Amino acid sequence: MGLIASHFLAGSILSWALPIGLLLAVGVYWLAVLRRRSRDEV
Repeated sequence: MGLIASHFLAGSILSWALPIGLLLAVGVYWLAVLRRRSRDEV
């Protein structure tokens, strides 16, 4: 029973952690791109 519960917990954590991590990675990438672009224009 404990093994099944631990696998369910790991799956539920990954199911929200992966999309949030992906969203953060995309956000950081766009911030870097926009900062580089604004620095190049000046």
